Amino acid sequence: MSSLSQDDIDTLASIGHDTTQTIVCLVVEAIMYTFFFVLVVIAGRILMRKRSKLSMTMFGVILIMFLLDTAMCVLDVNNAIRELTLTLTSTSPLSLSDRYELTFNLPYSVTNSLFAYMICFGDVVIVWRAYTFWCYGKERLMMILPALPLLGTFVTASVVSFCVAREVSENEPDNLVNPPFCHNVQQAMYSTSLVTTAIATALTCYKTWLYRREIGARLSGNSKKTRTEKVMLILIESGVLYFLLALEFVVGDIPKVSNAESAKYNLAFADLVWTYMTSHILGIYPALMVILVNSQRSYLEESVISTHIESTHMGSNRLGSATAYTSSAAGSKKNLSTMRTGHTTTHTIEIDVHESHEMDSVPDRTVTTLPGSLGEAEVKDAEKAHSFV
Repeated sequence: MSSLSQDDIDTLASIGHDTTQTIVCLVVEAIMYTFFFVLVVIAGRILMRKRSKLSMTMFGVILIMFLLDTAMCVLDVNNAIRELTLTLTSTSPLSLSDRYELTFNLPYSVTNSLFAYMICFGDVVIVWRAYTFWCYGKERLMMILPALPLLGTFVTASVVSFCVAREVSENEPDNLVNPPFCHNVQQAMYSTSLVTTAIATALTCYKTWLYRREIGARLSGNSKKTRTEKVMLILIESGVLYFLLALEFVVGDIPKVSNAESAKYNLAFADLVWTYMTSHILGIYPALMVILVNSQRSYLEESVISTHIESTHMGSNRLGSATAYTSSAAGSKKNLSTMRTGHTTTHTIEIDVHESHEMDSVPDRTVTTLPGSLGEAEVKDAEKAHSFV
C-alpha cells in the first residue's frame, strides 16, 4: 500500500501533466524559434545590402522583435526548470502540495509584457507598409487613421507592463486583475492592434485597386500580374492573415471563450501550445515579408508581357500622343518617367520581361508608354511597392 496521501498523489499528477505540456510546448517553441532565427539571418542579409535608412530601420525592428522573442523563450525555459526544482528536487520541509503552490508565483506574466511590445512593433511594420503608398503630399494625412490606434496600442502595452510589474513585485498571481483597470487592459491592447491592422490593410488594398485601374488595365489586357502588383498582393494577403491573428487575440481573451477552452483538457492543451507559438508568429511576419518581397523583385517572369500599342507616324503633322514599343538588352532596373506632348500627359513605365527558360540570351526589357490622365501618385505607387525592402 502506498505511503503517499491522496493530496500528494493529486499533486504529483498535476506536476506530471504540467511537465508533459511544458515539454511539448518547448519542443514546438524550439522549432518555431529556429525557423524565426533563420528568417532573421536571411532578411538581415537582404536589408544590410540595401544600406538605406528605411532598410536599416526595418532590420532594427526585426532585430528588436527577435530579442524580445528570445527573452520570452528564456523565461519559458526558466519557468519549466523552476517548477521541477521547487517540487520534485526540492529538499524543503514543506509538503509537496505547498511546494507546488510556490510555482504559482513564478513570473509567467512577464511574458505578457514582452508579448505586448512585440504586438506594438508588429503593428509598426503594418503601418509602415501602408505608409510607403501614402507618403506623397496631402495623402500622408490619411496615415493619421492607423497612427491613432497604433498610439493606443503603445499606451495600453505600457499599462500592461505596469500591471505586470506590480503583480510580480507583490507576488500576486492574479493574472492582471488588480488594480481594476488592469483587468481589461490586454483586451484593449488587442482591440487597438486589430483596428490598426484593419485600417492599414484597407489603405493598402485601396492603393492596389488604384494601381490596377490606372496602370495594370493599360497593359493591353495583359492577364499576367506585374511584379509590382504581385508585391502589393503579398502585402495585402499577409495583412489579412495578420488581421485574423489579431482577431484571434481579441476573441480568445473574451472570458466566455477562455473559460470554454480551459473547461476541457485537450482544448486547454492545444490553447497552451498555440500561446507558445504566437510570439514567434508575430516575429516571423516582418522577416518573411522582406524575403517574399525581395524574391518578387528578382523573380523571372514565366512569359513575355506583350504590350504592343500602335502609334501614329512621326512627322510635322503628328497629332495627339504616340505610344512606343521598344526593346533593349539592358539591366533590370525600374525606370519611371513622364513625357508631355502638347496637352496630353503620358507616363513611361519600364517593365522587366524574361523568358521562362534559361537561355544564353540577355533578358529583354519592354518599355511601354501609357497615355491618358494617369496621376503621378499612382505611377509612384508602382515604384514604392518595392521600397518595402
